[in-house]
Amino acid sequence: MNKKKLLEKKDWEYYVFEEDNNIELSVPIPNPSPGFDIIYILDESEKEMYLHTGIKALEDRIEDMKINFSNYKMNSWR
Repeated sequence: MNKKKLLEKKDWEYYVFEEDNNIELSVPIPNPSPGFDIIYILDESEKEMYLHTGIKALEDRIEDMKINFSNYKMNSWR
């Protein structure tokens, strides 16, 4: 079993992890209370784009995660 590895971050904006050959994007949001980490596993095309162009490839996804957070996995801060 592989350990989760932080690839890059911008505190309170996004965190990108790699685990078991998957890339996970985590976006923290303070509202609704008590705050949540919104989690998304990149699909293959997003993964390739990220590996080639970096975080720029995920800007639209990050914005969607902030707006449509209920469509994603949500981990409460509590």
